[in-house]
Amino acid sequence: MDSRYTLDARGALVPADAEAQKALAGRAGEFVLVPTAPDLVFLVRARPAGGKIAPPRVVLAGDASAFPLSDLVAFLGQSRWSGLVKVHAPSGRRTILLRDGEVRGASSDDPSDRIGEVIVRLGFATRERLEEILRDTPPSKVGRSLVERGAIQSHELFKCLTVQVSEIFHAILLCHEGAFTLVDQEFDDKAVHSLNLSMQSLLMDSIRKIDEMAHFRKRIPHGRLYVWKKRPSDGKLEPEEDLVLSQVDGHRTIVELGQAAKLTEFDVTRVVFRLLEGGYAQVSEKTSDGLAAPAAPAADAPQVPVARGQAQPPTPATRAPAPAAARGPVDAGNVIRIFNLIFREIRDEVARQRRERELLTAANAALEGQARSQSPVLSNLSFDDSGSLNEARLLAQYERMKPTLGSEPLASFREALSDVMFFLLFQAGELLESRADEDLARRVKEMLAAIESP
Repeated sequence: MDSRYTLDARGALVPADAEAQKALAGRAGEFVLVPTAPDLVFLVRARPAGGKIAPPRVVLAGDASAFPLSDLVAFLGQSRWSGLVKVHAPSGRRTILLRDGEVRGASSDDPSDRIGEVIVRLGFATRERLEEILRDTPPSKVGRSLVERGAIQSHELFKCLTVQVSEIFHAILLCHEGAFTLVDQEFDDKAVHSLNLSMQSLLMDSIRKIDEMAHFRKRIPHGRLYVWKKRPSDGKLEPEEDLVLSQVDGHRTIVELGQAAKLTEFDVTRVVFRLLEGGYAQVSEKTSDGLAAPAAPAADAPQVPVARGQAQPPTPATRAPAPAAARGPVDAGNVIRIFNLIFREIRDEVARQRRERELLTAANAALEGQARSQSPVLSNLSFDDSGSLNEARLLAQYERMKPTLGSEPLASFREALSDVMFFLLFQAGELLESRADEDLARRVKEMLAAIESP
């Protein structure tokens, strides 16, 4: 636990308790106060003595208003750093947990970042159901409790956890004041819902969202606007657009449409923007009955992180290289075989605990109706008892759907299979001991390297 002190108006540093006083006494000596931002006090010993202390320890600290945090996290991902990244800002303290440069989890003291709030925002549970669970469950355990009570499924919890981490990560990149610290500290995967998300992918996704949301906000200032239908669907809309348009009744705000369609605010804003552009809908401060929309908080407008001296926000071209999945052509058959090897490796590890049936049931529930991935190449597929997907059928679906998968169809295909893989790793993490889980993740990464090489 961090020691707390009060710096009073006379310049005296007052420890909050005996432990804090003891920690400060251990650093007795003469120090120089280095000029810093208001949220950061930095003392350097006047005559450095050197030496080391055991972790946990701060290995780097800085001013979030003067250094782009996107640069920092890109560097940490490339250098495969392990530890905690903490950002202390007026909006709250947020932390991301890294192991070997990949994001394993995140936390925040902002109540809106709690997993229960994310679950409600995405429409997987009602506010009443959440409050009922919280009566006898701590907030950190609410997700697992909802699964155990049958309120949501494992893949739905995984989606909510992924959105939670993504939103906390995104908020860190948007931070343009306060302080940040890197803490060399181990963490227990079992103490959190352990994920394994690509730092590079999260970074590129956040930068894309910053750019796109700035564009959307020119026409949709905030998410509390009501949406009216101008004309019905004509068969030309994407599935998400059709789904949102079917919920439009002139009485729901953009945020409420997102809850109904189980989409994040960014995703539903993007869909509504497309509906406006296509002439299918319009937005208004009032419902179709003339009631005014609730006032939007100032926090709805995205704050683009711009460091001193920067003329514009960071762009993908100035950050990390493109994700490995998009680096070059790889045979689709090899991709399928490698991922099936990975799927079977995960299944076999869980089978040692005699819980493979639980894993496969959750995995097939995730695949059913494309709950885990929106890619059409995975439709109507399921895992067999060995933990494999039918290779011939998967390849045939890929070849048939290839023209619909964008300019880089193989990259889209690999991303869809990666989504399934990360869910399986998440589910295995819930069933395995920490050591076995870590060993499994290492083996999977080694196997994945066979199709990640440029």
